[in-house]
Amino acid sequence: MKKPPRIVLSNISLSIITVQLPLVGLLISSPLSHAESVGHNVIEEVTVTAQRHTERSVDVPISVTAIGSEDLNKGGMQQLGDIMEMTPGLRFDQTGGFSQPTIRGVGTAVVVAGSGSNVGIYTDGFYSPNQLMADSDLLNVDSVQVLKGPQGTLFGRNSTGGAILVTTREPESDPQASLDVSYESFNTQRYALYASGGPSDNLAFDLATMLRKSDGYIENINTGSDKDGAYENWSVRTGVKMQFNDRVSALFRFIHEDVDDSNADAYNLYSKDGNVYSTAAFVAAAVPSEPPIASAPYKTSSDFKPRFLADSDVFQLTVKVDLDSALLTSYTQYRDESATHNYDFDASSSALAMSHYIFDTVDEVFTQELLLTSQSDSRLQWTTGLFYFSDETRFENNRGASALTGGAFVDNGGSGVENSSIALYGDLTYALLEDQLFLTLGARYSKDSVDNAYFLDDANNLAKVSVPSIDDSEVTPRAVLRYKASENSSAYVSYSEGFKSGILNVGRATLTGINVAPEKLKAYELGYKYSAGPLAIDLATFHYDYQDLQVAGYDGFTSVIENAADSSINGVEAQIRYLATESLEISMGLTYLDAEYDKFDRAQNWVQDTTATGLFQAQYVDASGNEMLRSPELTGNLNVKYDIPVAEGWLAIWGNLYYSSDFYFDTYETYEQNAYQLLNMRVSWTDASDTYTLSLYGDNLTDEEYYTQVLPQFFGVLTTWGAPRTFGAGVELRF
Repeated sequence: MKKPPRIVLSNISLSIITVQLPLVGLLISSPLSHAESVGHNVIEEVTVTAQRHTERSVDVPISVTAIGSEDLNKGGMQQLGDIMEMTPGLRFDQTGGFSQPTIRGVGTAVVVAGSGSNVGIYTDGFYSPNQLMADSDLLNVDSVQVLKGPQGTLFGRNSTGGAILVTTREPESDPQASLDVSYESFNTQRYALYASGGPSDNLAFDLATMLRKSDGYIENINTGSDKDGAYENWSVRTGVKMQFNDRVSALFRFIHEDVDDSNADAYNLYSKDGNVYSTAAFVAAAVPSEPPIASAPYKTSSDFKPRFLADSDVFQLTVKVDLDSALLTSYTQYRDESATHNYDFDASSSALAMSHYIFDTVDEVFTQELLLTSQSDSRLQWTTGLFYFSDETRFENNRGASALTGGAFVDNGGSGVENSSIALYGDLTYALLEDQLFLTLGARYSKDSVDNAYFLDDANNLAKVSVPSIDDSEVTPRAVLRYKASENSSAYVSYSEGFKSGILNVGRATLTGINVAPEKLKAYELGYKYSAGPLAIDLATFHYDYQDLQVAGYDGFTSVIENAADSSINGVEAQIRYLATESLEISMGLTYLDAEYDKFDRAQNWVQDTTATGLFQAQYVDASGNEMLRSPELTGNLNVKYDIPVAEGWLAIWGNLYYSSDFYFDTYETYEQNAYQLLNMRVSWTDASDTYTLSLYGDNLTDEEYYTQVLPQFFGVLTTWGAPRTFGAGVELRF
């Protein structure tokens, strides 16, 4: 579907920055006088680890959104995907439990064995590749950083759009504990416990656990159940920290997650202009006795309760060795994760359009990284490392039942792959002019392999059919020139590259040998950062050249992944924090995005057969010039924090407004999410001794109705909805 071209931002972006930089320069020239004009308010300095070591955000030539533990707690951020509401330019969508984060328009809708995400997710330095476990509980979290733009040099594979870094608290020998309990709408309950301590300064333990359960907000219009979206999720994280001497320390962690979540697969059907996009609706029009079809928000019409079960065990060991002039860190990780899906592909109770589907996934991951970072005060600072990754993924026991099988479950095959990668990287920063002008050059060499791939054909489900292996190697460089105008400001221009690893089609014999090449992205960014007195400003403008996009489609009833699109992305981004008084802090973020497909002549549009079967079939169309999927033109948030002394304690008022303009869930611009906003507020009171906190809160206070996913397939266009308005109360005790 060709459209008139949208505004090209590459020139506009530069103009905006050109206008803004002199204005900010006025602040730089006299930061003391500006601070004095509002008293002595100094905004809290933000430190990040975007370049694999701790440094001030103002000195980092990367666009970063950093969210601390206070904002995570006050904002009610319970899962990683919740940070979308506080991060401009980020979307965190899901398809049946598969998380699909998108940063600045760079994301994926591909779900196949071994595919992975375009956004790297790291917890305490460890890579988490499994899309099914990406939306993890924010358990014992100290901060979350969202790095925007390709991070191919320092973080490597599958960080094309950026990286999300989660940092948790480490064990401390001083005894401490906290208990957090909350209750909210839909019988939603949350219990979180944290404890830490140790016998000496050289040995410490901690334990964090969380239970979240709810009846959910989904009602089944056919069975009468109001628990089709119920969930009960439990997680635990425990750690042991050992300080062997002044130079050597080790931290061992074990993390377990147990997920029983119906909401992830509680689909209903997309409707527009009175038309329900559904095979079951087509059947119901001809057979009046057929049960009703749900398309309204928070309703479903399935004839059974969907279920998503997941289980994860993670073992991590971090060893640090101080070598005086450098710090050597070893990251060793093993992950064993599995999941089961049971969902209704036609989202109805129709016997004539019935399509049930069950499948299991198993994922085993081993990673080892050696990171060496300089610690000297010389003009040359450097980081180098070696990374190894192994991932065995299997889609097992795929079973389906439909009207064609008389309701009996039959095998639908399965597939599996083994991904491995080894990478060597280095990053150097040299002060061309001491304390003023810095040049950074970095590169990463990665060699990826996909081996032992197979599929189980429907007609021969007992025998594995092998798929030829593939090998790819990539070099992802970066170059940055940063000018430090003062201790409180810096400007930078950067070039960086990222890639998403190649994958195999593991669907049918006809696809054997049809490999999918890596995606590649080249990014150009101009940015400015300032932080002094009560004010912090981050500005950036960027251009992406995005090649060989991996896209999912269908050939008949067979899933096909191919490199079918090229695109260009331009944008402007701003983040501002202002400490108006000692009690009032205001922050805002805004991303303006122009993301479209330059060439996409094999896009797919799902068209319903309205003459015979009512099934939907995918047709190839030209989507060149269309907006990229899940890429709203404008996203932003406004956050207000106000703290005042009340009744021998502190009253904190917190509010966050998130806004997204309209966007599409498909490449042919058929399935649209209109513009929407989410308003969350929290009021809490903490006693003078900081022993306990009482809270009242509300989320989605304007009761917005919005999709979290729209998924076209053969039996209809499935949808899931974001949570409606909820209210809650909580208490936190600290010991």
